[in-house]
Amino acid sequence: MKRYIKTYFTYGVLLLGLLSACKEEDMSLGEGAVQLNVKVSDNVTVVSRAIDNHTYATLQTRIYSSKGLIRYYDAQTPMPETLNLASGQYHVFAIAGDSVPAAFNTPYFTGSADFSVRSGELTSANVTCSIANTLATVAFSTELAEVVTDYKVKIFTTNGELYFTEATLDSVGYFMFKGTDRSLGWSFEGKKSDGKTYTQSGIVENVSPATKYAFTFNYNANNAATGGTFIDVKVDETTVDYDHNAIITQRPQIVGDKFNIGQPLYFETNSGSETAVWINAATRLTQAVLSCDKFTTLGLSASSIDFLSAEESLIGEFETKGIVGKHTYQEDKDLSNVKITLTEAFINSLPSDEYTFTVKAVDASEKESVATFTIVVSDAIVVTEEPVRASIWATKATLVGSLVKATSEPLSFQYRKKGENQWISVPANLSDSKLSAELTSLEPGTTYEYQAVAGTQASVKTASFTTEEATALPNSSFEDWHTPDKAMVIYAQGGEMFWDSGNHGSATLNKNVTTPDETYKQDGKYSAKLQSQFVGLGIIGKFAAGNLFAGQYVGTDGTDGILDFGRPFTSRPAKLKGYIKYTPGTVDYSSTDELAKGATDIGNIYIAIGDWEAPVRITTKDKNLFDKNDEKIIAYGEWNITTTTQGSDGGLTEFEIPLDYRSLDRIPTYIVIVASASKYGDYFTGSSSSTMWLDDLKLVYE
Repeated sequence: MKRYIKTYFTYGVLLLGLLSACKEEDMSLGEGAVQLNVKVSDNVTVVSRAIDNHTYATLQTRIYSSKGLIRYYDAQTPMPETLNLASGQYHVFAIAGDSVPAAFNTPYFTGSADFSVRSGELTSANVTCSIANTLATVAFSTELAEVVTDYKVKIFTTNGELYFTEATLDSVGYFMFKGTDRSLGWSFEGKKSDGKTYTQSGIVENVSPATKYAFTFNYNANNAATGGTFIDVKVDETTVDYDHNAIITQRPQIVGDKFNIGQPLYFETNSGSETAVWINAATRLTQAVLSCDKFTTLGLSASSIDFLSAEESLIGEFETKGIVGKHTYQEDKDLSNVKITLTEAFINSLPSDEYTFTVKAVDASEKESVATFTIVVSDAIVVTEEPVRASIWATKATLVGSLVKATSEPLSFQYRKKGENQWISVPANLSDSKLSAELTSLEPGTTYEYQAVAGTQASVKTASFTTEEATALPNSSFEDWHTPDKAMVIYAQGGEMFWDSGNHGSATLNKNVTTPDETYKQDGKYSAKLQSQFVGLGIIGKFAAGNLFAGQYVGTDGTDGILDFGRPFTSRPAKLKGYIKYTPGTVDYSSTDELAKGATDIGNIYIAIGDWEAPVRITTKDKNLFDKNDEKIIAYGEWNITTTTQGSDGGLTEFEIPLDYRSLDRIPTYIVIVASASKYGDYFTGSSSSTMWLDDLKLVYE
């Protein structure tokens, strides 16, 4: 008899706007806050029998907007405490476990859901991740051991197999099917009492995902006596009941009352106003702490106070000074908030200086949030502001400040390397009370500090920044090579790989398409020679382009490559520079309309920096190739080489590829550089006589 039990794996996703827990709060924000604190339960049962406990460290969560993937999280890229999303429509897709053809105790779950985020509202969405595997277990009757020994069972599909032996008998097999085939095969093997090997096999057709097939092997004495098969195989089919609940809770939120807590507040001496901060929590608060390293210099006995647990005497001392914390807890709704107020009297008592306050909140679920805000008190006409990270490059930076009251004095900035005494002055541009100045010819990887100045009066606040590193390309003269196996690789033995090539694929047929060469070179002993050619035996094989790229050759699928383009990178260069010799041949292999046989081959070099969460996976078999219109690209440059290069004495010639920046307010995470002697080599198209030599690649920073 078949029994069916609903199978599902769930986790909740709570998409949070700001809580409206108090009438006095300002909740008119244009974005929602998303808390994805995903936890997977390890309480797993099938029917009424416990199987195994699993911890899904491989949980991956992807969030999409209309523009494509905008968030990706896994064990290597942990999800932050809070995700701020603009109002709009989103799609979340999640997977847990490993998708492998066949493995013991390795379930795989997938699920997705659509959701929307609206300003200032509490939104929730649940993702139901169903198990995608077909499961199999094996059991043997006690009578079987009396007539056969050393037995084992293979459970298999067209793309994976598992052996159930004494060591794995209590395990559960998890299978993923490929294509339309849904057959689960089995094969029994053992030794009979006469020492002869006995085998028996069969197929279970049209098996289903999220279903366990329990194979039981019994001794059939009647069949054995009449010369038939003496193994009876019984297969019970049940769907699997996996209930995994991920509990999503909100961390306390800390917001400024009618001001952006992330932006400094500026007050003239004795002309300040009341300033308040709200702590909002979806459950009871246990801590609400305000700290400032200048409290003791202002006459207070402590540098911090917890308004929920401090002694009455300390609370009274702070209230007398003008620092008040008011706690409200709505037990029926399990909502609480604390309003921390710095009174006007306290603000006006502050001497000219910069004050940084830290607010820490902890709730009954031990969820913690920390935020800081800054108050600058000064009689200065201008105030210095913190620079925007994206405005800080390797050799240039934009200084910013504000004009707080009208003046006829000349406006400027003064800056210097941190640790030096001498200031350098530059004029400031004024636009709607905002000051700015762009510095150039700065040193990469260097910390500077600066102040806004009106006349001779400088702002009380000093800001600092560190220029980006002028990161160089490793082994860019291609001097380091070795051959650990058949494939020649572009790094020294024991060194770290940065560049890779298609040699791993072509070397399976004893050819390397990218090699060191002494014929043409700019510096050192070698250049990199990229030689397009037919790789195979006789007419069996494929055209392969000579190539190299920043990244790694991951594997070969048949005769096609699986590549990861990109290396971690956080700088922003202006161009790629190098030396090249290129001789294109006449196309003698073509599998695309882009370049027909008889045409002149095209060489290709491109560079991209982008904010990808991982290297860009390339699979040539299904033509999943690099997309130069990818929204993750921050800057891109490309050179299609359609003629023979003209170097001096027939040698290398210098080239530059400028980077076109599509965004000036994003910081890259990866760099992609690809060079190919045949641009359409991914389509097995090009000339077997096209050759490119590359040497001395450099990134230029401006």
